[in-house]
Amino acid sequence: MSLLSKSKYPLSAVVLLGAVIYALRIHEIVLLILPIFRVIQPIEDFPYTCERVEHPLLAGCEDMWLDHEGRKLYAACASIEGRTGWSPGADLWNVSARDRADHISVLDIDDPGSDGLYGLHQLKIGSEYPGDLDLHGLDVRRIGDKLRFWLINHRPPVNPKTGEPLNVYEVGANSTVEIFDLKLGSETLQHVKTIFSDAIVTPNDLAVDEDGIGFAVTNDHTNKAPGYSRGLELFTGGGSVSYCRSDSGECRIATREGCYMANGIANLGQGLFAVSQTGRGIVVTYKVDEEKTILVNELDFQVPLDNTSPDENGDVFMAAFPDARALFNAAKDPYGVPAPATVYMIPRQVLQGKQTHEYKGLPAIKVLEDRDSKHLPTTTVVVHDAKTKRLFLAGVLSPFIGICKNNS
Repeated sequence: MSLLSKSKYPLSAVVLLGAVIYALRIHEIVLLILPIFRVIQPIEDFPYTCERVEHPLLAGCEDMWLDHEGRKLYAACASIEGRTGWSPGADLWNVSARDRADHISVLDIDDPGSDGLYGLHQLKIGSEYPGDLDLHGLDVRRIGDKLRFWLINHRPPVNPKTGEPLNVYEVGANSTVEIFDLKLGSETLQHVKTIFSDAIVTPNDLAVDEDGIGFAVTNDHTNKAPGYSRGLELFTGGGSVSYCRSDSGECRIATREGCYMANGIANLGQGLFAVSQTGRGIVVTYKVDEEKTILVNELDFQVPLDNTSPDENGDVFMAAFPDARALFNAAKDPYGVPAPATVYMIPRQVLQGKQTHEYKGLPAIKVLEDRDSKHLPTTTVVVHDAKTKRLFLAGVLSPFIGICKNNS
């Protein structure tokens, strides 16, 4: 006898309820993807002058972190060809497309140099690290005389005993968090630890506590392996936020509440984390500690959202896709078809639930938008330098980064 037949609710009622939920999500998703009632502005409406910085080392940069003190920008980058073949977060599973050339690029943001490349170079990886990097999100903390990097790594799965490749369509990616140290003045990342856990399911982004020990991870799906149930998560909700410790390597699922493809995450301090939920176009703030997780605040943008990055003042800058159809086209032709991009700034107090703010019907300030894709990359991450009011923008499928100067 099935569980449904034991229920006090008839099967027809359960089916009807499921159909209603499905229909409601269809309506919501259509409005999320199609810019039917959304005003997308040209870049000329905003007080910024933007430049493109193009170089193979600046292609496919999914995430970035700005060292406000050291005045350097660090970006997790990869070739476009590699990204469009092997990218588990985007349901791209062609293992043979990996070129094993993912890297951390560095820019000296206050010195463009005669070539306009801002002293661009890539960090070396110490020989003690066994394996490759397939980079996604990152976070960094300054600890004494070094920078400590937490990197999300999506290597293909292998048998832990024999090292033989496993079927990725059955088990998903071998996703871990890799911790590296960079001594100030050095150009080589030294490996510290690999963190592997059942709670690190489909990691997308992470944010580290102020103490440099605890960190929260977003899982953009509940199901690790590709398949029908994973695809349904767009309608049913999916993903989670996990909390880990760098010292012990222990992790736990902190919450699944409010998760619809949990994506970017920003540390707001005092145990608060802001998480963008791409599948619903919302930002959720959670209070996370060792024992429990509380949903504090929810902000509705009604637009697909990506990475979130706090600036030196604690305000959060967020990348969004005002026309998701264009994003799908850009994914097919990254070199020829950029997608419109939007940048929002959410005041820290709003995310903490201490202040309300509304800008033309949205709970944040629209800082910049490029309706016609003239200057901005197909933006998945934006970093704000509070000292110079510049924006640094990059995209996981963009062959360049953008640097925008505020003229106001």
